[in-house]
Amino acid sequence: MMEGTVDRKVNDVGGLPKEGALHLEEHPVTLHEKRIDAMLMLLTSPKVDAFKVDALRRAIEHHTADDYRKFGYYDKWIRAVRDLLIEQSILTAAEIDARIEQLKARRAGGAT
Repeated sequence: MMEGTVDRKVNDVGGLPKEGALHLEEHPVTLHEKRIDAMLMLLTSPKVDAFKVDALRRAIEHHTADDYRKFGYYDKWIRAVRDLLIEQSILTAAEIDARIEQLKARRAGGAT
């Protein structure tokens, strides 16, 4: 790093020019968001203790700058949860991908 420069993480956007409109209005919480929040609360609970909330923040900060801009708040969370489950050897990427494909197939078949 050159003297006088700052090494920024993807979430450190203070002082940078803003991209697009800033939306401050509230929106109804979606089922998707509630599920992600519940999953995080379970995984970080003392009983399960799969990882700490600090690990979630670290995993989010490791997203690419493009992904950080592109994904919404809860989408950043779920990507970080996925990465941490793999990192902690709780699940493999193949196991997660296989389950996603099962759910897609079930949804395509009309099952709920």
